[in-house]
Amino acid sequence: MPMVGGARTKWGPCFRTVSLNDYLLVLSYCNNTIAVASTSEDIIILNAITGSQTAVLTGHTSWVRSVNFSSDGRSLVSGSNDTTVKFWNMQTDEVFKTFYGHTMPVFSVSISADYTRIAPGSEDNTIHSWNIQTGELFYTIEQEDTVSYVGFFPTDPQLLFSICNDKVLQWDIDGHQIPPTHDGTYIAFSPDHTQLALCNGKVVTVQNSNSRAVVAEWAVANNDTSHCCFSPDGRLIAVAVGATAYVWNITSSNPSLVETFVDHANPITSLVFSSPSSLVSASFPGSIKFWKIGILPTDPVAIDLGSTPPTSPSIQSVSLQTEVGIAVPSNEDRVVANPGQAYFHF
Repeated sequence: MPMVGGARTKWGPCFRTVSLNDYLLVLSYCNNTIAVASTSEDIIILNAITGSQTAVLTGHTSWVRSVNFSSDGRSLVSGSNDTTVKFWNMQTDEVFKTFYGHTMPVFSVSISADYTRIAPGSEDNTIHSWNIQTGELFYTIEQEDTVSYVGFFPTDPQLLFSICNDKVLQWDIDGHQIPPTHDGTYIAFSPDHTQLALCNGKVVTVQNSNSRAVVAEWAVANNDTSHCCFSPDGRLIAVAVGATAYVWNITSSNPSLVETFVDHANPITSLVFSSPSSLVSASFPGSIKFWKIGILPTDPVAIDLGSTPPTSPSIQSVSLQTEVGIAVPSNEDRVVANPGQAYFHF
């Protein structure tokens, strides 16, 4: 098995940094929009091109642990330390329905492919399945420990998956477990759902979604993988390893490392592609970084962290004041203001 990601020979530029007052937990992306869940009670909505704040979703009363867009971007579901799950109408930025039933923080939420069900996983060791329209509870699944991830198969609302204690489990429409069980800590599907990427310790495996044939597999040096995502065209996979994001080309059975992004001071908590050539990463204590893929200076000192793409030439950094819901751009170079889905099928 090849090992890649050890020596940092290629360094990619960060062209924009967005700083928040709150610790970041997770990002969700759809249609040039990024939802940010953090230790705030609010969900921050960003324009994925400019980095500017476009909305604040207010309704939770404690940390927001998870956010997940529907595939069409018209809805968003969120889970919080306040033990509730909220379903948001993104046309009005208002709560359509609030779901009650968990007794501890909700760590993961998912929307079925037919937009009829949501499924959250919680620190109370359970998964609930609710009817979005009526609020009816279909079933509750009890697990051995905290449910760190729940996801519907992207093309089949009859299949549900969860991760608990680094084990991946599959469930049918009635909440019955379907064997087998697999090891894994994070999973992501390609946009066309034909491939999946599985993070398991220091190994990343890409498989055909239907046949389970291994398309590519490689070992990652240094720290364990924590997050991964496919590019919109399915050609690239970004993987978070500690505070570094690596991007591999997976168009052949021998993946090639094409980019290394090094600028976060702390481990990356979430990654999303905003275009085939743009990656967005989140890290503690409140840093969102926008990266350009394909510009590869070999000397990290030569990277201009204050540069911006032609789409927004005047913005070098954005400070988001979540208390009042405004974005304050700066036009001074290198200024950073001071002021946290995946699907699986085996």
